[in-house]
Amino acid sequence: MLRIALLIFLVLAVLLVVRVLRVFAAAYLSRPGAGKPPGAVEGEMVRDPVCGTWIDRRLALAAKSSGEWVPVCSEKCRAAAEGA
Repeated sequence: MLRIALLIFLVLAVLLVVRVLRVFAAAYLSRPGAGKPPGAVEGEMVRDPVCGTWIDRRLALAAKSSGEWVPVCSEKCRAAAEGA
């Protein structure tokens, strides 16, 4: 009987430790800049109108479509957007 009570106590203690660690991990990962390499800056994400891929605006190529400039992800999408 004592062994069963000890086993139940240990299981509950482990579950409590896991819960506390999850709370601390969530707080750590929710802070600004968590999980990113040092110096990384988050940019604005835009959708490529040709293939639908989400790309960082700073890394996108420019294509002229219907008289206006649109961001595209690759040369293939640029050619498709420009109609070439």
